[in-house]
Amino acid sequence: MPAKLPVLLLALAALFAIAAPAQALTPAPAVTSTVVPFDEAEFEGEAEASEDEELEVEECELNDEGECEEEDSAGVPEECLLSSAEATIFALGNSDKVRLQLRYTATSPTAVAVAYGLHGNKGSLFLGDEKQQFGRKGVLRLNRSLTETQMAKVMAAKDFTVRIRALKAPGYCGPYFDRHLTVRRATPSGLSWLQSE
Repeated sequence: MPAKLPVLLLALAALFAIAAPAQALTPAPAVTSTVVPFDEAEFEGEAEASEDEELEVEECELNDEGECEEEDSAGVPEECLLSSAEATIFALGNSDKVRLQLRYTATSPTAVAVAYGLHGNKGSLFLGDEKQQFGRKGVLRLNRSLTETQMAKVMAAKDFTVRIRALKAPGYCGPYFDRHLTVRRATPSGLSWLQSE
């Protein structure tokens, strides 16, 4: 028996040697593919079209049906007389001056009261109030000269508050036009404060 074992192992090895090349020769299943020719002119046209298109993102509140609710641009009631107001404060350090710049739109010409002041590490400072006649759209610039002590408070200011009131508008319109300027930036002539987004 022991002499037959090596012959048996040898026969098995030969059988495996014959079977392995047969498997290697078995063809693999066919793979089909479709090659679409590349049209450079068509691709360039699509690229040009996508460069000309602008991505618009519409933010809105959704109603019960999942659709955008319509409202005016700033959400301000028409009876408030003002539609928008964007305030910026400029501090001109070399000349001890402060400028309030106010871009606005109104539903109709109206009389407006504007008051502004600051808060900071060196204390608060009321900078003044003015009554002006606004047209339908414009920019109001109020310049104020300050003392050296007042200017030091301005340069150390953390934020400014600007209150804009249309004099003939209902009282509930006031909060729509309270502006808090908290974004501080360096400018070539001093500093500026802008509204946060």
